[in-house]
Amino acid sequence: MVEDRLSSSLTNRGYRRIDSNSQGIYLFCHTEEQDLVVVSVMEARNGTEFTQAQYKHILEQIKTTFLNSHPYRTQLLSLVLTQFPDRVKHFCTEIEENAHWIMDTSYNRLIIYENQPTDVAGLRETIEQLLEEEQKQRLLDNSSATYNQYNQVQKTDTIQGFASSQFKVFTLMNTIIIGINIIAFLVMHYTGAFGGEDQMLSKGALSWYFVKEEKEYYRIITSMFMHADWSHLINNMIVLLFVGYNLERAAGKFRYLFIYFASGILAGITSIGYNMWKDNAELSYGHSVFSIGASGAIFGVVGAMLLIVIVNRGRLEDISTRQMVLFVVFTLYGGLANARIDQAAHVGGFLAGLLLAAILYRRPKSTRATIEV
Repeated sequence: MVEDRLSSSLTNRGYRRIDSNSQGIYLFCHTEEQDLVVVSVMEARNGTEFTQAQYKHILEQIKTTFLNSHPYRTQLLSLVLTQFPDRVKHFCTEIEENAHWIMDTSYNRLIIYENQPTDVAGLRETIEQLLEEEQKQRLLDNSSATYNQYNQVQKTDTIQGFASSQFKVFTLMNTIIIGINIIAFLVMHYTGAFGGEDQMLSKGALSWYFVKEEKEYYRIITSMFMHADWSHLINNMIVLLFVGYNLERAAGKFRYLFIYFASGILAGITSIGYNMWKDNAELSYGHSVFSIGASGAIFGVVGAMLLIVIVNRGRLEDISTRQMVLFVVFTLYGGLANARIDQAAHVGGFLAGLLLAAILYRRPKSTRATIEV
């Protein structure tokens, strides 16, 4: 386990372990010249074990104890071990005193945010090395225990690379959006609610004529949750399930939600503009072009994910730039090959996602992810 490797690595460097009376909290201390270096290790598996106030109180007690017993400078490094780094991120970003790093035990990576020191007593290299060893051992154990399954995963197509090695694909906002799409589809096609399928299409689908001339701006949103048939729905939701999961983990749930809806809205506006230019004439209700589907927003998610992967030097957890580029190329090609697909919305959503991610996403100053595909 990573805790054992950490203890062994620090002990080999001359650190002395001190167990506390609280479960999941232990210390390592070492005197370097006249400075005392204290490493506080806090296990927060679910990220909810400590409130920020409790976290600060624990560190204050630790620092006070050593200040009273050591006459020279004391350096305190807090290591938070967790499977959910987003839940403890505020420990690092909102508390500037001392040093606060996160050890992500799900992906065996060290996370150091911009406001934190990039190294403390040369410990960064030691920690990154032990995390790399832990990841190699995990892959070795997995490959020997489940060789057939692992081999199959390596041979799957590009989209399966978006799922994590533990096949976790559910996050809060992404799951809610998928659920709303499914419910809207069932209501539209299998109930008489809101006047039935024909009435919903005529009142909810995207049409430049009705948006521009009739001021029915709500269509830009309602059309995002309408699908023509099961194939249309399933294809969109499968892509969103994997790509949306990874984007929400990388950007956070509120940024993800903003990127999804903003991309969908900008995709709708792009579609409206293109169809107005293409038709180049006033059209009546009977001839107006209608479009439905979540693919504009989904392409925004894909565009945002591509930029985030590139910003993270070509790889983020299980996703590589090559996988993202191949996915975008194949999906755009599929749209070009089908005359019924609103390609303008796809392109508009994709470019919107790229732009929004460039504005909203901030890569942690140091994030080392050691999963290899």
